[in-house]
Amino acid sequence: MENINYNKYSKKEFLKILDEDGILFVETSLGNRCIIKKSDIADFIMLESTKTGHTADMSFFMPGISGPVITTFGCFLNKANPVFREEIIDRLVLLQTTDTEPKNIKVFDTDTFFDMVDNNEISNDIKNFNKLYQKYA
Repeated sequence: MENINYNKYSKKEFLKILDEDGILFVETSLGNRCIIKKSDIADFIMLESTKTGHTADMSFFMPGISGPVITTFGCFLNKANPVFREEIIDRLVLLQTTDTEPKNIKVFDTDTFFDMVDNNEISNDIKNFNKLYQKYA
């Protein structure tokens, strides 16, 4: 089992991702929580699965959408929003079936995120919901 310590996004980097790329809230069956960039999901699934010996289930949530958009059993998809699945499946299968290494990714701390909301550093409203998340709703 690998021990991966993810690098962390700065607040400035996170705010840019929040506005331009989109985020996912992550929860694992081991009680770990973080926020990742939406486009990093396939790499995160493989890294986290390897880190936990392929035993952790993961759930991924998008802001403004009830319920998880993806759930996993180890590195395999369990349930998936069909639109999001199509966007990530090629990268995930490549990582699962070849010697391609997952890219290094960064995470953002959920406690810091909620502190930013509480301190009005960011709005609880999703500024670019239509652009970043509407197609998954």
